Amino acid sequence: MINVTEDKKMTEMEFHKKIARETNNGIWPVLDNENPTQEELETALHMAHTSRYHWSKVGTTVNLVRAEYMISRVYSAMRRAEPSLYHANRGLDLAKTAEKSDENFKDWDMPFVLEALAKAHSVAGNMSECASFKEKAQKLIDSISDPEDKKICQGELDKVKC
Repeated sequence: MINVTEDKKMTEMEFHKKIARETNNGIWPVLDNENPTQEELETALHMAHTSRYHWSKVGTTVNLVRAEYMISRVYSAMRRAEPSLYHANRGLDLAKTAEKSDENFKDWDMPFVLEALAKAHSVAGNMSECASFKEKAQKLIDSISDPEDKKICQGELDKVKC
């Protein structure tokens, strides 16, 4: 849970960063749960949108990419195809920009974006698109330099059913 009271004298930027990070990180336990409740998913969705808002105030393009990823993932977990596809595609557009201009863009960012697109297309019943994005993500995952990052990306991609 987010504890703002412990930081009595935060700047506005510090506040936005703290809330953006903590709401983003708070989503993973729900996504990692095989059977989250509707209430847990709704809370995760609110957290994902909150994180996206706060990153829009203090983050870089790559922070927005990652925020769109989380929003898409939560909508996929809720089986809501249209908003999941919207946010996954928005993440892809931002990732194309970040890949060229944001020094914080990592070799695992694009595979995650493609994995979100695969999941969103799976939820929408677009199995050929799902398979295409899953294949593209796999190619990029194979080239991730850090073994732990590769393992994390692969674990998420392995959950995609096309």
